[in-house]
Amino acid sequence: MRQTLKALLVVMSLYFVALPALAQYPSRPYAGPQAAKNQLRLNVGYFSPNGGSDYWNDKQLDFTGSSEDFANATVGLDYIRQLTGRLGLLVTANFWDGDSNQSYRDYADDVGANITHTTKVSTNSLEVGLIYSFLSRQAAVIPYIGGAGGYYAWELEEAGDFIDFGAFPPQIFNDSFSSSGGTFGWSGIFGLEIPFGQKWSLLFEGRWQGVQAELEGDFQGFGTLDLSGGSARIGASYGF
Repeated sequence: MRQTLKALLVVMSLYFVALPALAQYPSRPYAGPQAAKNQLRLNVGYFSPNGGSDYWNDKQLDFTGSSEDFANATVGLDYIRQLTGRLGLLVTANFWDGDSNQSYRDYADDVGANITHTTKVSTNSLEVGLIYSFLSRQAAVIPYIGGAGGYYAWELEEAGDFIDFGAFPPQIFNDSFSSSGGTFGWSGIFGLEIPFGQKWSLLFEGRWQGVQAELEGDFQGFGTLDLSGGSARIGASYGF
């Protein structure tokens, strides 16, 4: 959560730093009925998982690190079809994966070295929703909000050294475990669009996604995997 708040503060700070200069930026001439009806947006950013579920809580008790260690780059591609002057239909695809090396907190091997494995988590999503601009295309800075819901494909893998506590004495072994599936999720969006021509715009954006997955496969019975979290992004938009 601390990483998420920091990311959102970065987006807000960029806006306030740029505001004095943008106040002097001339508004684009209104393009009338010939204004672009479609937009393609590409954005990159930094996503931090929330980690508020059974899986993350149990991991933090037994192993070093936390869900914040999985914060990593995220990439998004949006298509917007304008329904009115300010309201648009949004189709958004987003991709993220994170990994972290984790060691047992209370156990080491025969020579005192950490017993470590690597955990990898990823999501690929496709959502449909709406996006609303608070100002017209004449404005130098256009704040907007949006919301969407759709399908999230996810994957979890742990590979490396583990302890078999069922053996006597406990034995260290090397293996890999995985779980994957799909679930429904949603996302909320807020941002600033800064046009610099009839077709191109610069974007500063924050997003929050809400996703809960029921673990399957090798992690059957481990409860839920919280894939919710926030991201701060920067991107570009092309109108046509």
